[in-house]
Formats: sequence, structure tokens, C-alpha cells
Amino acid sequence: MFSDFIKHYNIIRDILRDCFLYGCFSRDGLESKRNVSSRKVSYEMRRIQQYVEDKYIRTDKDGRFKLLNLTYDYMRHSDNFLVSTYMTKSFTRADLLTYFFILLYIQSQNRPCCLSEIEDGLAEGGHLSFDRISSKTIERKLSEMCKSFGILSCNVVKRTKYYSIAPDILKSLDNKELRELFTAVGLFKNIVFPVVAGYFCEQTLKDYMYFERNINGIDNHYFNYRHVHYHPAIEEQVLWEILKAIHTRHKVKIFYRLPKGSDLLKQDPSNACEQQNSKALIPYKIRYDVRHGRFYLVSFSKNESCVISRLDRIESVEILEETFKREDYDELYGKQMCYSWSSVPLEGKSEPEKVKLEVIIDEETEGYIIEKILNESPNGVLDKIEDGRYHITIEVNDSGELIPWIRGYAGYVKVLESKELADKIFNDWKEMLLAYGVVQ
Repeated sequence: MFSDFIKHYNIIRDILRDCFLYGCFSRDGLESKRNVSSRKVSYEMRRIQQYVEDKYIRTDKDGRFKLLNLTYDYMRHSDNFLVSTYMTKSFTRADLLTYFFILLYIQSQNRPCCLSEIEDGLAEGGHLSFDRISSKTIERKLSEMCKSFGILSCNVVKRTKYYSIAPDILKSLDNKELRELFTAVGLFKNIVFPVVAGYFCEQTLKDYMYFERNINGIDNHYFNYRHVHYHPAIEEQVLWEILKAIHTRHKVKIFYRLPKGSDLLKQDPSNACEQQNSKALIPYKIRYDVRHGRFYLVSFSKNESCVISRLDRIESVEILEETFKREDYDELYGKQMCYSWSSVPLEGKSEPEKVKLEVIIDEETEGYIIEKILNESPNGVLDKIEDGRYHITIEVNDSGELIPWIRGYAGYVKVLESKELADKIFNDWKEMLLAYGVVQ
């Protein structure tokens, strides 16, 4: 039977990415690519569509196949609607009622209550049946509400835990200060990762202002952003696990997504993901490609080789008990990634590549372009040849990483040294002009 909710977000992550973000797979097409049935694809697409508004979904046709994709203008819609897909998380009816009645009972007593008092109070009110919910379950819920949710406080008196409603941390703020805090959260929710936490914080503040302070008509659409990518939000559950491992200095195992035609799936479908996992890795740093909106994990193996993992290719992460000292890898990281523009390490090379660029500008009106290029290339060395003509030398692990950046300065920048890079850019332009019929 179809259920609106799921327990694990990674169930819908791949389908959300392939069908809605890339928009290049139909239901049947995805079935042939991934190791999933068409019925499962249909179910997950229905779940996604319940949380992504129709105005963001566009339908195209490819013959008899229907292709869904997401369309949005971040200058008009500054809210990341993909955050809503995390609301597919399932809770049972008993879970929700238990949380609600525990809060209701403690609030009604207006004093700290121990576990036995809470159980007796819920049972007497007809809100609890020990045939369906055990004492251990109530104790576990109380622990979650203290440690995970932060909505209860717990004090221990003679080995007995007493629970009370957590103090109002916003009580000292007046309404004007609350509005200012709400506005600040509205700014940073799109630019400080993980952004999902920022959106949840904003919604919590909004509810607090409405229900606790009677503040109505709250609008937080004051900001527009350039180069804000919405799609990294769907990787943030994986990102969060990796960040926890980095901060607690624990090694990790990474499990990768497998295409349907993978040899591992053919050999042993039930154990393919386990076979594809990495060995224990030292997670060192998360790198974010601002231009493409892509997360990378930089980690090191036991033999100190540098391993780069794209987060959108990771199925899940297991945090291991084994720990490491992060400072032991500072020098190695600097050597491998010092000249990386995105995610390519120096691995296998004795030194980085040198690329020489020529920049032609109008000195009077376009001087800012030189400043912009230098800001974006911290290792660049500038030589002024004459007014309006400059040479910039850049060291980079892989010159191919410069291609998207150079394209952004089309008409201003020419590659002088690195024939391979110059040929690649030339062929890319030629292919595009041929596609549009500009050249024959």
C-alpha cells in the first residue's frame, strides 16, 4: 500500500535528483538506469510532488515518455523549495500523540515531573495504554525531547530524573529584536550550510512569534541572491554526517550509488552496496564549488593517498569508532590541494601546471575586471604589458578546472600557454557554434 511518508531520505534522493533536477529521465528510463522498479519510482515521484509546489514542476515530452523537471527563478523565488522534501520523514500516530501528551501533562502540572508521575498522569487521563506503549518507550521519548529536541529540561535529584518545560531562550528579546533576528535568519539561511537547519530555524521563529507573541503578517522575503544553488540541499543529510565525523575526529566508511548495469549488482545484488563501500577514510575537509553548487569530501586513506568524493554520488556514510588526529594531515592537505581550483588533488604529479593568460580590457571603463580576476585567482601573478593588456600566470593542479572560469570572461581572456587547455576551449566554442548553426 502506498504511504505518503518514508523513514529514510535517501530513498527519494536519487529520484529527486535524476527525474526532477536533471529532468532527463522518464519513469521507464530511470528504471533502466537504477536498480529500482517502475512502481517504486512512481511512488517516490508522488511523494516528492506532495511537497514541491506545482509552480516549480514543468513537464516535457520525449516521444511517448513524460519528463518532469524543476524550474525556478532564484531572483523571484528566494526560498529553497527543496527543503520541503525533508518533510517526507515518517512518524507513527503513536509517536506524535506521545510527544504531544507528554508536553501537555508537564505543562499542566507547572512543576518538574518524574517518569512515574508522567506515566500515571497519562494513564489516568486515558492517553496512555501500556499494552501498546512501554515504560521504556516513554523514557526514550523524554530523553529525545531533552537531548535532541531541546524542548524539555532534565534535573537529577537523588538518582531520579525530573522533567520540565525548557526555559524560553527568547524571553529576553522584545518584539522588535525578534523581528530583527528573524530577518537575520532569513539572510543567512541560503548562504550558511547546512541550509536546511536555517530554514527549520526560520520556521520555528515564525511559529514562536505567532503563537507566543501574537505577531502576525510576518514576511521575510527581503533578499535576493546571485549564484545561489538550491540543489545541494538534497545532499545535506550526507553532509551533516560527514561534518559530525570531521568535528569528532572519527573515521568513516562511504557507500556509493551503483548504476543498474554495475558488475557488483550482477554478481550479488543484495550485497552490492556493501562491496562498493570505501575502506576506512580520514575525513579532512568539505570543499564547495560555488560556481556549480557541488560538495566534495577531501579525505585520506591509510597510505595517505588523497581521496575526493562527490557528495551527490554517495549513498550513505558510516561513522566508525576509530579516531584520528586532524593536525597530522594539515601538511598533506596543503600539498595536495593548495593549487586546486575545485576538487582535483596534485596526486600523481610532482608539481602543478602553469597556465598563462592574456587579458585585454578598456583601461578606462573595465579596470575592475583585472581586480576581479586577481581576487578569484589568489595564486595568480600579474604582469602589465601595456595599457589595456595584461598577462596573468596561474598555477593549478589540473588546467581543466579553469575552463568554466575562463568561459566567464569570454572576449577578455585568451590562453597563451597550455596548448591542451587552449585547444579544449577552442573545440568547445566550435562545437557550440556548430550546434547553433553559426558556423558550418
